[in-house]
Amino acid sequence: MPFKLYVRREIADRLDETYLFESWAEAMSGADYYDIHCSVIDERETCVATLTRALAGGRKRVLESGCGTGRWLAYIERLGHTTVGLDDSAAPLRLAKARAPAFRLVQGDAVTGPFKDRSFDVVFSSYVAEHFENGPEALLREIYRLLKPDGLLILVVPYNSAFRRWFTNHALHLFYLYCRLTGREVAFTELRFSQAEMDAYLSRTGFRVAHVEPDDFRYPWAKGLSLDLGRFVLPRSAAAGSWELNSFGRVLARVFHRLSPWFCCSGVLYLARAVTSSVETSPSLPRRGRGEVD
Repeated sequence: MPFKLYVRREIADRLDETYLFESWAEAMSGADYYDIHCSVIDERETCVATLTRALAGGRKRVLESGCGTGRWLAYIERLGHTTVGLDDSAAPLRLAKARAPAFRLVQGDAVTGPFKDRSFDVVFSSYVAEHFENGPEALLREIYRLLKPDGLLILVVPYNSAFRRWFTNHALHLFYLYCRLTGREVAFTELRFSQAEMDAYLSRTGFRVAHVEPDDFRYPWAKGLSLDLGRFVLPRSAAAGSWELNSFGRVLARVFHRLSPWFCCSGVLYLARAVTSSVETSPSLPRRGRGEVD
């Protein structure tokens, strides 16, 4: 079963507010803000080549499920597509709307969104599906409902890598024990999946996997190592939100990458097609009626 990650309650309560660490953006125009984010995506995200290839071949209608402040919306629009952003948190959507008034943004639940069946050619969802403690199946069924036949799901979720299985997870279990013994409150934050687990979720919800690859940043940045080892691999003077490795982290990254790019990556990226017509809609989800968004 997926590994469950817990963090201190005060941290969990602010997970939707990571944009508040972007102090560099306070005096920036919307265009400049998204220019920086898009250039960082181009320079640092390992998924760029795959994403560009997957979205080639004409203008597509793309939903980002869990869009936050819209950095991926901006990037996908710059690739020539029409986007809609969905998020359940009002504050990041307000920020996105203020900086990019032309964005089409909808506040709503990713599992019960107000969209008609088969509304989109593509659904993009990056580091969202892991936040459902009972598993991502309800979200995936909703995404299946929204996609046109043979529509494309681009999904990124946290990966329960070898490094996490052998080291990080054991350290976390000790942390959870410490919290129980000292009365410190922790809260669920995410699931971390093996490839077999995600393959099974996708198969059950009507998707055929077309491509899988590790997701991380390009060296000398790292998502996985930075999340798992924190200050041990980051410069002491690093600004909040920095992913650039210190000298020790760079040595680790080079050694581990030689073993395998999967060894300590942050996530796993899937391209999957909605192909199974017999998938049943969960009876717990209401039928869409009035109030739908085209």
